[in-house]
Amino acid sequence: MSVRAILVAATIATAAIGSPSLAGAAPASSSPSYLDGYNTEHTFYSDPRNRNFLKSEMQQGYDTGSVCRLEMGGGPPPVNPNDWLRGCIDALHDLGFKP
Repeated sequence: MSVRAILVAATIATAAIGSPSLAGAAPASSSPSYLDGYNTEHTFYSDPRNRNFLKSEMQQGYDTGSVCRLEMGGGPPPVNPNDWLRGCIDALHDLGFKP
């Protein structure tokens, strides 16, 4: 194997590790509201402390839809609330929270 082939393979592997297109990334063709809901909640609940809190809350009867409705009420309303909710719910599902 040539040095060039090794460098190309290493570059591809390195790019894939940091790539936002891996599982857990919002679809790039989504609306701005969807992307905001997805990215905001995915980032927030990726933190282990926030994730553990949400896990505890969901054991008390919350589901992803109710969590996202509460989250949406905590700031200025999104341009498209339905898209924001879909993004939020998808983010929580990608993080392993069901339903």
